[in-house]
Amino acid sequence: MDNDLAVRLAAFQWLAEKTKTMGDVLPYAMLIEGFPYESQRVPLVAPQGIFKPKVLDLPLTIRTTPDSPYPDKYARDHLDYSYRGTNPGHTDNVGLRKLMSINRPLIYFYGIVPGRYLVVWPVYIAADNPDQLRFSVQVDDKNTANLVQDTKT
Repeated sequence: MDNDLAVRLAAFQWLAEKTKTMGDVLPYAMLIEGFPYESQRVPLVAPQGIFKPKVLDLPLTIRTTPDSPYPDKYARDHLDYSYRGTNPGHTDNVGLRKLMSINRPLIYFYGIVPGRYLVVWPVYIAADNPDQLRFSVQVDDKNTANLVQDTKT
């Protein structure tokens, strides 16, 4: 298993443990502290909405804050998630596009109130809509997260 997939699955396992004891809404402080992975800490969030921890080459999480300037919204069967800024070539947008091309899962945090986030995983970038500066994000069943077999990076 490659490092990217190993870190993602470790994050999913950590979230499963935390949500089992604390429920599906977790505090920002816990998410920014992150989880242990191979003798280092891996944070799950940072100030920006699309987040790539140092141990990865691609984003691990996406987030919508309660007071977000971005118009993220749920459609009938997916989440419309805004690009970072207006440049489709921004590194964060390119990273999400790469995740889509290799079918890698990530985590979505939806801000309920300041400092508290509903955790949804695994989610996948299903479509890129550069004309609208948005990605379509699909939610998958948590039970399938450990079945990801694609190891391309």
